Amino acid sequence: MQVKKYRADSMKEALESIKKELGPEALIIETRKVRSKGILGFFQPLKVEVTAVLEGTSKQLYQPKAAEIDPKVMENTVKEVARLKEMINTIKSESALSTVIKSPEEVLQIKPLELIKKRLLDTGMSLDSVGCLLKELIFDGVDLYNVAAVENGIYNVLKKSLKTKAPMINKKPYLILLVGTTGVGKTTTIAKLAAKYHLKEDHKVGLITIDTYRIAAVEQLKTYAEIINIPLEVAFNKDDYQKALQRFKEMDLIFVDTAGRSQNNMIQVGELREFIAAQKPAEIHLVISATSKIDDYRSIVAAFVPLGVTHLIYSKADETLKHGALFEILTKTQIPLSFITTGQKVPEDLETASVEKVIELITGD
Repeated sequence: MQVKKYRADSMKEALESIKKELGPEALIIETRKVRSKGILGFFQPLKVEVTAVLEGTSKQLYQPKAAEIDPKVMENTVKEVARLKEMINTIKSESALSTVIKSPEEVLQIKPLELIKKRLLDTGMSLDSVGCLLKELIFDGVDLYNVAAVENGIYNVLKKSLKTKAPMINKKPYLILLVGTTGVGKTTTIAKLAAKYHLKEDHKVGLITIDTYRIAAVEQLKTYAEIINIPLEVAFNKDDYQKALQRFKEMDLIFVDTAGRSQNNMIQVGELREFIAAQKPAEIHLVISATSKIDDYRSIVAAFVPLGVTHLIYSKADETLKHGALFEILTKTQIPLSFITTGQKVPEDLETASVEKVIELITGD
């Protein structure tokens, strides 16, 4: 096994030297930018230092006879070869790096990364999530010293990390439940959805509310249903719910408004399971408010996702300027975002989610 370091003005030049000397089978195990020695080196452009290894033994190397090899030396060599092979296998399993900095501290001293780190943290994104994004930049081989390259790299990392998905209306009736905590705007959101699909897309839509704990919520939804000109059923129990579903069997879409439940009260959250078990919905959308704190998001997700949540809806996006926590929710749950709401107007303040819109919210661009 041959291990050798090459220093050149560019990666291309270094790779040409490696290929010429070690051949095309050589494996890059480390690359980094270094300065030339001496005071003058400080003012000169950084050079690229590449460490390459060629597995196997070169034919040009002297091959000692077995009798010439000291057993202790042989044992140490075997251990070293094993260690190098393990390192090589690890590197093979990762993306090739075009730039490797000696330590995380040194990475964050690079000005473009300092700027992007501060910018992302200012959005409300957690330090852990910011670290993951910066790590992806390195693995993607982004030029960390170029501001434009770093910003474009962050956009690309966000784009491949985020998921959005609109409802797939592929059967009749298509049953969608909205769940979430109190105060996130479920009732207004369900009215916006009903208006969108009935008034704009000409679907036959029925509304069911099982939120009978709040009289105001029922009255609010009745008002919306009358304005939109669609039927509404109020279900006080599972029997009422199943009868309502039966009456709406000719509908294209059925939206169900559920009562707000505290994520800290698992008994209340568990009550939703009875309705879900009575008729399995095609989709369950968890409504989360943009005004919630990151710790609240985590507990909300932990409480509601086990119900079978298929989509997330991001409500009240107009009530805050910081949307970084949304990145963590989407990446940690891997549940797609379906809609974004931005106000009280029905149906105007509802937008079908897109990756581009989510990135715009998170970055503030």
